[in-house]
Amino acid sequence: MAKVIAPNKEYTGLSAGIPFANGVGETDNEHLLQWFEGKGYTVDRSEPDTDPQTDEIAKAAELEKKEADKRLKALRKKATDLGIEGAAEKDAATLEAEIEAAGK
Repeated sequence: MAKVIAPNKEYTGLSAGIPFANGVGETDNEHLLQWFEGKGYTVDRSEPDTDPQTDEIAKAAELEKKEADKRLKALRKKATDLGIEGAAEKDAATLEAEIEAAGK
């Protein structure tokens, strides 16, 4: 997505259907980008910098969250099967303790 920078750096509003805040809007519509350039706007088509290490950390965090969600779902099912009330509202640590206390 390209950034469109208005000549008025304080402009906030709608121009050519593109919302601007503090002089900056975004679009990937090439026709509009050319139109804005013709009207004196600055168009920045550069790709945002991405850090491979940051991407890897984000992927690892997402995987960890999915695994934790899967574990919580399994604990809630086991607690429900054991007749532990309110399992859907409890966190994993509480469920583990209650399942252990139930001796199963």
